[in-house]
Amino acid sequence: MNGCRSAAGELITAHRKPKENVTMLLYEDLARARMREVREAVGDQRLARRLQATRRWRWLAGWAARRAARAAALL
Repeated sequence: MNGCRSAAGELITAHRKPKENVTMLLYEDLARARMREVREAVGDQRLARRLQATRRWRWLAGWAARRAARAAALL
């Protein structure tokens, strides 16, 4: 049995048609790597949106607290 290592370190074996199997596995490996990169990018975007929302809510809470303090001072 012939074997080589993929980019991910997995052992690739070729049984009957080595060139076709290795080529197909190479495309699968590239597709998996791209899917992994997309998942990481989506996770980064999600984190950025959550951080921005947190900043926005903190700013709004501070603004509301300042407004309430001014209203209480006028009473």
